[in-house]
Amino acid sequence: MAGFKKSAKNLRSKQRPKESQTEEIISKALTAYQEGDLQKAKKLAKNGLRLDQENSFLLGILATIEKALGNHKRASQLFEVSINISQEHPDILHNYSGLLQEKDLQKAINLSKKAIAMKPNNSNYLERIGHLLWKAGELENALEATTKAIALKANNPNSYLNLGNIHKDIGNLDQALSSTLKSLELKPDNPEAHMNLGSIYQELGNLDHALASTLKSLELKPDNSGAHMNLGAIYQDKGNLDKALSSTLKSLELKPDSSEAHINLGAIYQDLGNVDKAIEIYKISIQIRSDCPETNKNLSMAELLKGDYKNGWLRYEYRFCCKKDNGILSAAPSCEMWSGEALSKGEQLLLVSEQGLGDTLQFMRYVTVLRNQGIPTSICAQPKLHDLIKISGIDTDPLTPQQANKLTQGKWLPLLSIPKHLEVSPENPIATEPYIKTSDELILKWAELLSSEKRPIIGINWQGNPDHEKTSSMGRSIPLTSFSTIARETNSTLLSLQKGYGSEQLDTCSFKDHFVNCQEEVSETWDFLSTAAIISNCDLIITSDTSIAHLAGGMGKNTWLLLKKVPEWRWGLEGDTTFWYPSMRLFRQSKHGDWDKVLERVAKAIKFHF
Repeated sequence: MAGFKKSAKNLRSKQRPKESQTEEIISKALTAYQEGDLQKAKKLAKNGLRLDQENSFLLGILATIEKALGNHKRASQLFEVSINISQEHPDILHNYSGLLQEKDLQKAINLSKKAIAMKPNNSNYLERIGHLLWKAGELENALEATTKAIALKANNPNSYLNLGNIHKDIGNLDQALSSTLKSLELKPDNPEAHMNLGSIYQELGNLDHALASTLKSLELKPDNSGAHMNLGAIYQDKGNLDKALSSTLKSLELKPDSSEAHINLGAIYQDLGNVDKAIEIYKISIQIRSDCPETNKNLSMAELLKGDYKNGWLRYEYRFCCKKDNGILSAAPSCEMWSGEALSKGEQLLLVSEQGLGDTLQFMRYVTVLRNQGIPTSICAQPKLHDLIKISGIDTDPLTPQQANKLTQGKWLPLLSIPKHLEVSPENPIATEPYIKTSDELILKWAELLSSEKRPIIGINWQGNPDHEKTSSMGRSIPLTSFSTIARETNSTLLSLQKGYGSEQLDTCSFKDHFVNCQEEVSETWDFLSTAAIISNCDLIITSDTSIAHLAGGMGKNTWLLLKKVPEWRWGLEGDTTFWYPSMRLFRQSKHGDWDKVLERVAKAIKFHF
């Protein structure tokens, strides 16, 4: 409950006579308010206004009481009257800012700043402005204000709660965790703090702790729509989609106009394979908040997954407005962004890579397409792909992100925005011929190293980067043990293309003797040019949805891609072929998480293939 200090300055009515009587009523009203007797406080405030109807402080007190009673519309009207008469009372400005934070955040910030200008060392005011600035996304300013609030009042649990929120959004999850735990140490029964703690644990990947904290929040406050929504997201991450669905529906029952809960609901339906329902839910979310970038991005990926490339590409541009997608571009040149217009003489178009290595490998083909259309085009890409880009004839001099950031001339565009410009779709694939090459010398080197193998060589890759498997990529990786069916039932030799994450599974693999003799040398080879040469010497590539799929597919190699039940947007929902790579065959899960059945089908297909 917001409070007032009964200072002489506050109690003095400067606008009207009968000062002493009005001040006495104000004092009694404040006492009743602070004792929690809101009806008595309201009655006294009204009596005072009969004596002095333009007393801005008394109007503010009544507004604060109405706010505490839940009469927010009336409170807002009274606050407006109060501040139109005078803005000399910082407590009134502070209390009104709290009411406004949901419907007019900028006005709330302005009022809060005025209050702080009058009382710069008021810890409650600083706590409030820190919270408001956090909501506005002004994280550095929010951090400064909240840190100062804690320095002035070290035992305020709300300040530590705010600090946890700020650090979480900055990406300092360890500091977010410690701040939220400190808040709970000061106030153990705060349901919001338990809810926030669960959200932090979820981002840290500790889903069991996340679940326990969120359930504790709901034990303390069963009707908290946000906690039910978070619970649904945790169950979704744990793979329990039925519980995720029921929790999210409960959240919407409590708060039907929540855009965020609708986003989560759409994502759950999409994971369940009901993409039409997901699209329907995303569109409802857009009706609630049309400018929400997360909803529009999610809708775009659902549309692309369904094959609606026209609308999907248009909405996909929202990806750059999403909080979680900050930093997906490898560079941000200072020159103008290209919108499809003819370039001036001497100008060049730079395509800037974004997201993962697989995305660059898939879409760098369009550098050549644009150049063939008479548009001078180059690429900024991850340095580890540069040799491959040069040998493939895509760009003789690709830029590093550091070089691209210094660019001031010409035009640029994010790499994955080019398909929208070219109107790429299954009906209009634009570029389907192999476009990735390696050197003849490396191909010959690995041909010699692998020459002792007498059976067909199958290159396999099973694990993606876990850091990328927290959203739509979750569930794409396959345990190496699932490949035992191929080792056991086919007349082939395996070659591990796995690098980094997941490669440790090879050390304890029960069928390690089924791998090529030079596997150790293969495992120590990390550069993409050599990896492409190794792939060139394989008879078949079988891979999960990682960069290896795009590398092999772009080379035109026979590639079998193993997909989870609801894959990433680029692979669609049906069929065993893809317009992206004519040499690729798709093997899809028929049931969530069931890789064994997929590998059984693959083993049978291998027998026919060789």
